[in-house]
Amino acid sequence: MNLRPIYKVFILACSLMLSPLMAQHHCGTDEFYQEQLNLNPSLKVIENQYNEEWKAQMNSVQSRASIYTIPVVFHVIHTNGPENISREQILDQLRVLNEDFNKKNANIANLRSAFTSRAADCQIAFELAKVDPNGNCTDGVNRIYSSAGVETSMTSEPVKQLIYWDKNKYLNIWVVSSIAPSGGGSGTVLGYAVFPWMNNRDGVVVRHDRVGSIGTAASTDGGRTLTHEVGHWLGLYHTFQDGCTGGDQCDDTPPVNGTFTNASCPANGNSCSNDSPDLPDMWENFMDYSDGKCMSAFTTNQRSRMHYFLGQTPRKNLVTSSNLSSTGVVNSNVAPKGLFNADKRVVCAGDAVQFYDLSCKGGPTVWSWSLPGSSSPNSSQKDPKVIYQTPGTYKVSLTVQNNYGSNSYSQDTYITVLKANGENQAKWEEDFEAADPFGSGAFAHSSPAGSQFSYLNTIGFSGTHSIKAPIITNTGVGKVYSFTTPSFDFTSLGGQSPRMTFYVSYAQPSADVSETLRVFISTDCGGSFTQILERSGSALSYTGATYASNFVPSASNQWKLSGIPSLNSLGFGSATNAMFRFDVVSSGGNPVYIDNINCSPWYAGTENTEWEELSIYPNPSDKGVTIRYDAQHWGPNVELTVWDAQGRLCEKINATHWDQTAGVFQLDRNQIPESGVYFAELKSDTYRIRKPFVLIP
Repeated sequence: MNLRPIYKVFILACSLMLSPLMAQHHCGTDEFYQEQLNLNPSLKVIENQYNEEWKAQMNSVQSRASIYTIPVVFHVIHTNGPENISREQILDQLRVLNEDFNKKNANIANLRSAFTSRAADCQIAFELAKVDPNGNCTDGVNRIYSSAGVETSMTSEPVKQLIYWDKNKYLNIWVVSSIAPSGGGSGTVLGYAVFPWMNNRDGVVVRHDRVGSIGTAASTDGGRTLTHEVGHWLGLYHTFQDGCTGGDQCDDTPPVNGTFTNASCPANGNSCSNDSPDLPDMWENFMDYSDGKCMSAFTTNQRSRMHYFLGQTPRKNLVTSSNLSSTGVVNSNVAPKGLFNADKRVVCAGDAVQFYDLSCKGGPTVWSWSLPGSSSPNSSQKDPKVIYQTPGTYKVSLTVQNNYGSNSYSQDTYITVLKANGENQAKWEEDFEAADPFGSGAFAHSSPAGSQFSYLNTIGFSGTHSIKAPIITNTGVGKVYSFTTPSFDFTSLGGQSPRMTFYVSYAQPSADVSETLRVFISTDCGGSFTQILERSGSALSYTGATYASNFVPSASNQWKLSGIPSLNSLGFGSATNAMFRFDVVSSGGNPVYIDNINCSPWYAGTENTEWEELSIYPNPSDKGVTIRYDAQHWGPNVELTVWDAQGRLCEKINATHWDQTAGVFQLDRNQIPESGVYFAELKSDTYRIRKPFVLIP
C-alpha cells in the first residue's frame, strides 16, 4: 500500500471475519489503542517517530542467516470450563504460528500468482518458555483459576492483574472465555494486541475458541486470529488502514477500501484502483479481514517491518541469545533440572497416562522414571505412556542426567486412580437432610475458597436442608461456584434410561440480571467434563417468580424441577463411571439453592416406583410405622437409620432387630416418642434411598 505517515486516530475494529454477516465479530487492537491514546496522546508522537525511522530503512532489511526465536507463555484463565483448553490445543496453535511466519503453511500453495513474488518467509519462530521468571522449570502454560470470572475487559484488563511475565523476556498470551469491547462498544471481540510502542502490560489476549484448530477452536478460523494479533504485536497495521488513501507503511500490500471488504475472499475483488500497478486486494494477507482459511501470507515489507521492531526496545531483548538461555528455549552447558507433568492426574483403573519430561536448563540425555503401580514401574523413555490398573494414589519420580550432572524431581501423591465403575448405582438421591455432603466427602468443591457452595440447615425443598451458591445482590460478579457429585454406574439399570434431576430455587433481582447454572458430566473419573445443561433468567427462576434482592425461598412452590430427563438421549446412558459438576456463574444477583439431586430412572423427589423399594405406612401415623423394602433386591448388607428434620440421627437399627429376609421393620413410638417429620434411610454397598414420614400426636 502507498506510504504516508499515519496521523489519523485508529477507530477501526480489528477483526478476522468469517463472513460479511458476522461484522460484529472483531478483534480489538485498534479499539484498545484508541482508548490508550485518549489517556496518553503522546503515544501518537512515539508511533510517528518509529514510522519515520522505519521508512528510512524499509528496503534495507534483508533475509537473515538465522531466524528470530521468541519465548512464549500462555496464561490460560479459567473456571474449569471449556476455556481451560488442552496443552495439545496450545501446541497446535504454536504449529500454526510457526508455519505462518515461516511460509510453511499448506495453503500458501493457493496464493494467487499476482502475489507469489511478494510472499515472505518472515524467519520468526515461537517456542514455549521452559524457565519461568523465578528460575523454575515450566511447560510454558500457566493455568490460572479466576474467581473473578473468565471475561476480560480491554479497559480494566483484569486478567493481566492475575498473571504477567516480564515483557522483555516473554511474549505473554492470555487465553480467556470472552472479551468485553472497550468504551461500551458492541460485538464479539476475538482478540487484541499491544503495539510495540505502547507502555501497557505487553502481549496478546485471545478467546479460547480462536486458539489453534483443534479442541474448542472455531473450525473456520484455522488459528489465524493469533497469527493476525501477533502481527500487530510485532508492529503491523491492517492492509485496509484508513482505506484507499491511507497506509499500512508497507509498499507491497495493495490498499483495501474498508474493514470487511474482503471478508468472503472475493476472487477478483479490487476495492482500490489508486495503487500502481493496480492490483486486486490481497485478501490472502494475514493482516486483512478474511476467512482464516483464506489467509496465507505476509509480504516482504511486512517481514522487514517486523524485523525492524525486533531490533527496538522492548522487543529486541526477547530474541537475544542470553534471553533464550535464561528462558530455557536454548539449553545451557549445565546439569538439567528435573520437572514433569502428565496429560491427566485422576484416572479410572485401566486408563493410560501420558507423562512428559519438562526438564530445563541443561538438556537431558538419560531419563529414569519411577512409576509404581503402573504397567511400567521403571522406564528410561523420555515421555513414557503407562497404564494404571489398581485404584489408589501413586508417587511419580524422575531423574534426568547429562554429561554435566543429574537432578531428581518427585511428587508423592501425583496420580489418583479411581475404580473403573462408579461408586454408586443410579438409584440415588441426595436431599441433604442427613449431613453436610462437603464435610463428609460425598461431594467435592470444584472452586476455590471464597466461591464455594454452602450447606444450609433451615431451607429445603423436601425438608429443611439444601445447598446454595451464596451470591449477594450487587456483589461477586463473575465468580463461579462449583461442586462435583459422587460417581455412578448406569449399567445396572437393565436398559432403563437414567435421569439426572434436581430441584432449584432462584429469583432474579431485576430483568437484566441473572445468574447462570451449568451442569457437566464426566465419564472418565473427572478427567474431562462435557456440558449437558444451562439455565438462566426465567428458565432458572421458579415459576411465577417476582424480582427480589437477596432471595430466600419460603415455600415449596418456589422450587423448580430441573435436569436431564434422559441421559440416553445424550449418549451417556450406559456409562460405567459418571459424575456431575454443577457450576453457578454469578452476575451479582441472587443466591441459587439446590436440593434433591437425583440420579436414577425416576425424577427427583417423586412418590413413584422409586419408593416401592422403600415403603413406609401408615404415613402419617399417630402410633408406629412399618418400614418395608425389597430384601431380594437389596441383599443382606443393608443399614437402616432414622433421622429427624434437623439432620440428627435418631435410630441406627442393627440387622438383628428386624426381619431382613422379609425386609420388614416395625418402628414404634417408644423408640421415637416426639411428633414431627422424620426420614428413614436405607443404604447398601451400591444403593441409598431416603423417604420422609410424619409422626403426629
